Amino acid sequence: MENNDYNQPTYDTNYESAESTTPVGNDKLYAILAYICPLWLIGLFAEPEKNHAFVKNHVNNGILLSIGAIISSIIPFLGWFVLSIVVFVFGIMALVKAIQGEMFDLPIVGDKIKIVKY
Repeated sequence: MENNDYNQPTYDTNYESAESTTPVGNDKLYAILAYICPLWLIGLFAEPEKNHAFVKNHVNNGILLSIGAIISSIIPFLGWFVLSIVVFVFGIMALVKAIQGEMFDLPIVGDKIKIVKY
């Protein structure tokens, strides 16, 4: 904290860069919400968290899991059982990483498909 020309305190508002992969502020909250199907929209549009790489990573995963859930509900038999279990397990893995404050790419598709660039 410093004083400016008017003898009023100034505060450092220089937050970590958007490129940072460590969560700051409400980043963990938005990362966790990304795994509740339509709530990834909050992390996609919330200021300033929408610019943080950590939040973008988990929002991307949430979108991919939502697409996977839709596909698994359309494909009969194989989708209803196998794909639903895969989507569920990947979702739990990603949610645990979000709670731990770590970046995570979904197995198989996470490193290949980037809907949200980060």
